[in-house]
Amino acid sequence: MAKDKIKNLGKNFGEMITKDKTRRFQGKDSIFDSFDLTSFLDEGAIKKKEKRISDWRFAFFYFILILSFIVIFGRLFILQVVEGKANLLRSENNRIQIQPIHAPRGVIFDQKEEILARNTAGFRLIHGNDVKMIDRDTALDLESKGLVSEGLQEKELGRLEIDSVRQYPANEASAHLLGYISQISAEEYKGKYSNYEISDQVGRVGIEETYENYLKGTDGGRLIEVDAKGKEIRLLGEKEPMAGNNLYTSIDLGLQKKMYDALSAQVVKTGSVGGVAIAQNPQNGQILGLVSYPSYDANKIVSGLKTDEFAKLVSDTNKPLFNRALSGTYPPGSIFKIVTSVSGLESKKIDKDTQLEDTGEIFLGDYRFTNWYFTEYGKKEGFLNIVTAIKRSNDVFFYRVGQLVGEKILGDWAKKLGLGRKLGIDMPNESSGLVPTDDWKKEVKGEIWMPGDTLHMAIGQGDVLTTPLQILNLTSFVANGGTLFNPRIVEKVEDQNGKVVKNFNDEVLAKNLVEKKNLDLVREGMKEACAEGGTGWTFFDFSKKHPGIDVACKTGTAEAGANPHAWFTIFAPFDKPTIALTILVENSGEGSSISGPVARDILDWYFTSQK
Repeated sequence: MAKDKIKNLGKNFGEMITKDKTRRFQGKDSIFDSFDLTSFLDEGAIKKKEKRISDWRFAFFYFILILSFIVIFGRLFILQVVEGKANLLRSENNRIQIQPIHAPRGVIFDQKEEILARNTAGFRLIHGNDVKMIDRDTALDLESKGLVSEGLQEKELGRLEIDSVRQYPANEASAHLLGYISQISAEEYKGKYSNYEISDQVGRVGIEETYENYLKGTDGGRLIEVDAKGKEIRLLGEKEPMAGNNLYTSIDLGLQKKMYDALSAQVVKTGSVGGVAIAQNPQNGQILGLVSYPSYDANKIVSGLKTDEFAKLVSDTNKPLFNRALSGTYPPGSIFKIVTSVSGLESKKIDKDTQLEDTGEIFLGDYRFTNWYFTEYGKKEGFLNIVTAIKRSNDVFFYRVGQLVGEKILGDWAKKLGLGRKLGIDMPNESSGLVPTDDWKKEVKGEIWMPGDTLHMAIGQGDVLTTPLQILNLTSFVANGGTLFNPRIVEKVEDQNGKVVKNFNDEVLAKNLVEKKNLDLVREGMKEACAEGGTGWTFFDFSKKHPGIDVACKTGTAEAGANPHAWFTIFAPFDKPTIALTILVENSGEGSSISGPVARDILDWYFTSQK
């Protein structure tokens, strides 16, 4: 039809149009430049062009389709053949999971099998790596609101695991002795506790830390099958946890509580910032009680103390977390005169017959050194022997002895008797204290040793620093007749079946250091100190209240800032001592007036309870 129309118009119609187009638009850009009217008018050409486009589109579609099938089948081949075993294992792991059953820690007992640390039912709330101990009521409340789950899938606030919560019946009275437990940190998990789970708790300070390996049990677990939502379908197997070992200590819980009550009352009464009460069996070195004040509530820490509350505890200027009994170092004051006495007697610079005159004061150049009795009352005490000098704690007598023996002999005997070094108690963070020497002073202070330094050292002042534990151990050394023990708290470890895992024998650090006759003179001087005319006036009537029980003591008033530290150390009964006790009240006043009453209160209770 189209061809007929063209024929009717003339055989050169197409050429005419082409010429006309060329003539009319010559030299100008036009869409007709690329428009083939001839082909447009040719219906067959149009169909051929459409067919070519259609063929190209179908070819591209088939190419994409085939390529997609290749990618899909290739991926299936990798997942099922190449990675088949790994994916099967991963699928099984998602379907079959282990739900941990946490093992309770071992129980800690005192010498009478009273409980010092035990476990109660509790829950762990786990959200990622964040673990918090919560009590039963809180757990039930959260679960009832649908905020947590007991399965392995975490809900909004996490998931719950049944666990035990550590509990300390004596609370603040035993905090520094026992320590506490808390979750390990990410850094510890990568290092020291890499064999633990990230959600595990470990012992911190005290007995809990030292005996962590014994106290920690072995976790069990439940092998369970879960659905896609993590809900338990069925139990496949179960392994019971194995509880940790139990510790049996030398601590007397009743004494521990009494020491805490007596010390804390005096610290508060005097306005002191802190103090120490520590007791020992002189016959074997076993610790009977250990109190550092102020203390803290270990039960709150283990049950989930808030971060800001714990930070407040750490930043408290009175240092409630600081264990003053082991880590605190203080000038010992007149209690050091025990060391000076032994130095003079063993070096034979003095003996039982030596008489030295109390002149009230002595001078070294322009420096004046006085006796406390002369300073306070303006009186002198005449000639004294070693027993009377200890009884009266006469400074001038011990200045003279210090001059006779010299700083090297004084320092050597101090170290032999356990000062200036760690004693090795089974608790962390024990300090060494300091016994100064000429070399130490040159190195640390850039100064040479002066004669006045020796006089200061002879009465426990100057740069001498000791821990309350060292003073207690020194007192026990005198009490038992010359054996220096390694102080210890734990006596044995037993498993849950009562089988002894470990026995800790008494460890002797030194013995036969001092001749008996010399040590007897020191003992006699300490006995006189607690008798009429001595410095330990709070014990003058002790044997009347407790017939047949004589005591021996030494007072100490150590200059330290505005107010001196008050020391009092004592042992009893005199003939066969069963207890040595050391009291320190920081920056509070005289040892006899401040710490003496604390010691009296404790020993009154102790010997009454013993009956």
